[in-house]
Amino acid sequence: MERNPPPTRTLHTIERLQGWSMLGFYPFEHLYYLRAHNLIPTSIPSFSAILGRSSKRISFDENRLIIWSCRFWLLYVVLQFAHLREDRKLLLTRQKNLRKGKGFSAEDKEDLRNRWDAFWNEFVANTANFPLALHWFVPFNMYVIHAY
Repeated sequence: MERNPPPTRTLHTIERLQGWSMLGFYPFEHLYYLRAHNLIPTSIPSFSAILGRSSKRISFDENRLIIWSCRFWLLYVVLQFAHLREDRKLLLTRQKNLRKGKGFSAEDKEDLRNRWDAFWNEFVANTANFPLALHWFVPFNMYVIHAY
């Protein structure tokens, strides 16, 4: 991405942020999976404990891991809507420029049609992911209604 940046600075920024959100998502997601299947212990010694400076431990709470994983996923999905908005602007500009020019070939029409198809496919997929990410973003205990 850095060697072949997107056409606009805004898209470049969005894609960088999406990359950072995935750097948050995957570790939490994988730690959750490992902990949920009892493949790792509930806590491990911290780095300072290994060096003998303290007795602190790092806790792996499944609920917190999955919540943070989903928060990063939701961030990615929201950023993808911003990406799609920028893609749409570029597609409309390209469409307008092609219509103005006299060299509007069949290849150009086909390429533009394929790009619009890809745009709408991504829009539908992202629209489906948004409610899921939003649902899993909210901690489970917020749904629980306590009856007394």
